Amino acid sequence: MSKFCETIDHTQVAEALRAAIAGAPAVVRAGTVMQLPAHEAGWEDTRLLLARGEEVSLLSRGVVWISRALGLGVDGKLSLWYRVGDGPIAKAIDATTSFVADRDGPLMVIARLSGDWIDETGRFDPASTLEGGALCVAAVAWRDSAAAGLPIFAEGDTTGLAANEAARIAAARPLPRGWGPLWRVGQTSIFCEAVEEGAVPRIACRCRQDAGILKYPLDLPLAADVELAWDWRVEQLPSLVAEDTVPTHDYLSIAVEFDNGQDVTYFWSASLPVGTTFRCPLPGWDKVETHIAVRSGRVGLGAWTSERRSVLADYRAAVGGPDAARIVGVWLIALSAFQRGEGVCEFACIRLGHAGGELRVAPWDLMRP
Repeated sequence: MSKFCETIDHTQVAEALRAAIAGAPAVVRAGTVMQLPAHEAGWEDTRLLLARGEEVSLLSRGVVWISRALGLGVDGKLSLWYRVGDGPIAKAIDATTSFVADRDGPLMVIARLSGDWIDETGRFDPASTLEGGALCVAAVAWRDSAAAGLPIFAEGDTTGLAANEAARIAAARPLPRGWGPLWRVGQTSIFCEAVEEGAVPRIACRCRQDAGILKYPLDLPLAADVELAWDWRVEQLPSLVAEDTVPTHDYLSIAVEFDNGQDVTYFWSASLPVGTTFRCPLPGWDKVETHIAVRSGRVGLGAWTSERRSVLADYRAAVGGPDAARIVGVWLIALSAFQRGEGVCEFACIRLGHAGGELRVAPWDLMRP
């Protein structure tokens, strides 16, 4: 297991970012720098008032701790959240991120993990799963666009954060159509649409020291004949050991979400026997998520394989209790934050078969003339 061991001089980073803001008045309308402790109980006001349609960048450096003893920590990519006024919460895509304000209001920020959220309005469980640490965060409101302002800002930014954000924006690829980030996990650059002439449309996944969930919303009765089928090619597993503990819970999977809040995820395990079932070991997720190993080991890595599962049978065996009534979404999940490795795979031909036919999940629609 790779430990997070980044050491940050917050004072030095803050001074450098303040100097960069002061040195770029031609592109910066307003900016502020603050230290954002992970142990604080509530949202913090950046004192930056935004107007609807204004472009903003958040530049962060630091670490917040999941477990100091185990050396488990994350940076802003997995812990920096923001909102404008009373708007919905959103997560930074990376340690740096840019966005367009969806309303007038103050910019608020907080350092939290996805398992802490109660709802999309920003309410959270006050018993945080973090053990301290802090992020140094610069919030920059641009006179024009982030893409135009960042390169000029970067000329005076000795931290390199602005240059990193400019490069991230330039390299960004679109999400597959019909899919969006699961609200409680936030935005991600892990997944993208992969379309090549003459090839089956695919969703590519590359997860490097990151975590993300994409959701495809749908509504289908959970009947006995419903089957989830998909093709995938897993090239690299993010874990080399069993994934059923917090320090090793890195994996790639496809999941089904139900109307009662539960979800069942099908993953390729590094070592757990096929058929192994367990509740998610992460706080918060342990109440709603169940994992089923459908493949194990290195045999088959790099090749396309096809899967088919009876959803209701798996729900009854893995979750138990009263049956859910409906399927409300399909998820793609990638996690490699704990051992700080990398997972690489592709998904294709995702569908839900039932008595009335077959519900095909995008990017199947890209194959239509």
